[in-house]
Amino acid sequence: MGVTSLTKYLAAIILTALLVAQPSGAQILQGEWVDAAQAAIEEHRKTDVTVIVLDREDRAVQGATVRLVLERHDFVLGLTAPNDRMPPKDCRSLPVYRCFNAIALDRYTDWADTREADPKQQAERLSAWHDALEPRRTQFGRVISADPARNHDRLSLLSPTDLRDAALARIDLASVFEPVADDYDLYADLVKQDMMERKLGQGMLPRMFSHAEAQRPKAGFGVRVRDVISLQNGRALANTIQRLEVRQIPFDHITIEQPFRGPVQPNALRRMLEEYVAPLPAPVTLAALEVGGPTPVASAIKLETVLRLAFAQPRITGIYFAGLVEEDLLEENAGLLDDEGTPTAAGEVLDALFTNVWTSDETGTTDERGNVQARVFTGWYAVTATLPDGTVIESEAYIPASERSKLMVLQATAAEKK
Repeated sequence: MGVTSLTKYLAAIILTALLVAQPSGAQILQGEWVDAAQAAIEEHRKTDVTVIVLDREDRAVQGATVRLVLERHDFVLGLTAPNDRMPPKDCRSLPVYRCFNAIALDRYTDWADTREADPKQQAERLSAWHDALEPRRTQFGRVISADPARNHDRLSLLSPTDLRDAALARIDLASVFEPVADDYDLYADLVKQDMMERKLGQGMLPRMFSHAEAQRPKAGFGVRVRDVISLQNGRALANTIQRLEVRQIPFDHITIEQPFRGPVQPNALRRMLEEYVAPLPAPVTLAALEVGGPTPVASAIKLETVLRLAFAQPRITGIYFAGLVEEDLLEENAGLLDDEGTPTAAGEVLDALFTNVWTSDETGTTDERGNVQARVFTGWYAVTATLPDGTVIESEAYIPASERSKLMVLQATAAEKK
């Protein structure tokens, strides 16, 4: 057995032992912070559901068995779609892949120069990923950067009007993709960077947002920042967002690219999320996430730490992973799949958390009023009611995070047979 294979083999043994030792299936870690995070998850990621079952004559059915099975989370868990490979067949049923309900287009839209971009060449591959994952949301990525180094050279020389047109040109080029993106990070890298605004004037941002909203009235337009969940940059983030609010810039979300390069201390990360992320005035998405470590097991433990604390923070409404395999990522052992498509230790943790720990499969029996209650994760559900006479009612339901309680009525019709 080679060194690489031996390392993977030992990592799998260690991780399996850790997982088997815990009743929750995916939980490697224990401690006060784990319990506090899980309590927050139960409070903020779930909602109360009441199901009322009626017969064909509008009478309440007592003794009906109701089952609610979560099929997809309302919480956005996305993949930055690869641009150099096609998805495997039936990937919606495969471990790791089945967790994703959203796609980020960064690898398709991060053009250095819109005049050189030809997204039509990539549209077929992206369409394949879209068809395979059936995403609920699509994120465009960065449109214009406050840092000239992340734009092509000519962009920093444009007038405000031309810059606005350049931003719209990037959005226009992305419209060849199907589906058209739901969310755009219209202005990026703005914490401690204001070179573009200093050159082009403070009227640049309002004009960009105004014209973008006019062109895509149903889309979301936000701002993107990098490496701000830290003691050094957390205060700069707060000041930047406050400045945008004072100027009445109409952003509706904040995207954070946050590298996790070194060790992650759970209590320190929890405090930073509470201090710097929780007070933000708009929903937050973590983008281009990759969590590595010196060994596969270390990476898995670190990823579980980040996911538990991020999922426990209600201000965070989505996470997009930077990639699936090691060759697409910068951090060592950050891949979720190995070269053969088998989940790595980190991939096993991700899959187990979102398909075993943070999932809902609830069964209950209706009372004399035909009611049954449950508390479930928000998302898309398959709902089944089996009546005492054998009639089976099948339905679907969407339970959004915005609702703190949900009422569903299931009634037998002539279509249902015993």
